[in-house]
Amino acid sequence: MDFENIFQQKLTIRKSTDVKNDKTFLIPNVYSYSLLSPDAAAQQSLIRLLAGGNIFCENLFSYSFQPLDCYMFLYTYTGKGVLTVSGKTYSLSEHQLLFFHCNQLFQLHGELLPWSFKVFFANGERLSFFGELLHARKAPLFFIPEFSPIHTCMTQLLGLSTELSTAQFLIMQQQLNQILTTLYLDLQTEPAHKPARIPAYLIELKDQFDHHYELEFSLQSSQERYQVSKYRLCREFAAHFGEPPLRYLNMKRIENAKKMLLTSERSVQTISSMVGFDNVNHFINLFKKYVGTTPASFRQKASEDQSSLHSLSR
Repeated sequence: MDFENIFQQKLTIRKSTDVKNDKTFLIPNVYSYSLLSPDAAAQQSLIRLLAGGNIFCENLFSYSFQPLDCYMFLYTYTGKGVLTVSGKTYSLSEHQLLFFHCNQLFQLHGELLPWSFKVFFANGERLSFFGELLHARKAPLFFIPEFSPIHTCMTQLLGLSTELSTAQFLIMQQQLNQILTTLYLDLQTEPAHKPARIPAYLIELKDQFDHHYELEFSLQSSQERYQVSKYRLCREFAAHFGEPPLRYLNMKRIENAKKMLLTSERSVQTISSMVGFDNVNHFINLFKKYVGTTPASFRQKASEDQSSLHSLSR
């Protein structure tokens, strides 16, 4: 039986608000190996990509799965999803990659919409080997910085035809092995326990974000200033403060922009510049991403709510 049929049999749609009652929603691409030579197709010890694709979810959904004989890779670009398994809940947040063995009951649902992510399902003996290596991690989640080679690997996988030739099969092996090797080697550099003492450079960087958020920031300049690699900086900042540095800074900027919108009559463009955004359109887009509405609409709604309160108090 092909993977698409197995996938649909194992999936139960728990609830949905709209058109996502489609059991193939998570597997827009299903891969076939009919074009491979018999010898290549027989290499069951290698990794076999089963299905996957780019997913953009604007509607609430909740899927429940029976055990599947495969692993799932899920990388979140924007928004947030939730994985529930064995009584534990994992937030699938931005810039995180889920590497999960689907051989158990689990649920998957969207939480912060729109949720944009890449997902791949794969199996094979070599994949099981990497699964055992990565099993020591307490949570099946990995923070993936923007400059990680894993992004290029996932893009290469999305570019494959659904009917793989021998050459594409080898490209698939190369990219999946690169992803898994990178995850394993990165895992070896993580401390077994979070150090009690926060490095001085992280404290300095956080202080800049908290009190001088309007200043320009780049990972490259911070790498040169602190003599710490960009990857280590992102990983350690997220480990100590819960978010990667750029997301933490953007949240601080948006938080202070909200205060200015509520307590002053400054224009949106002026506030954008004051909190550190030179491009007002970029500021508006980020504000809408984090708050759910544009700065102008946020100010207007707050004004209307305040007027309603005054009317009720009379």
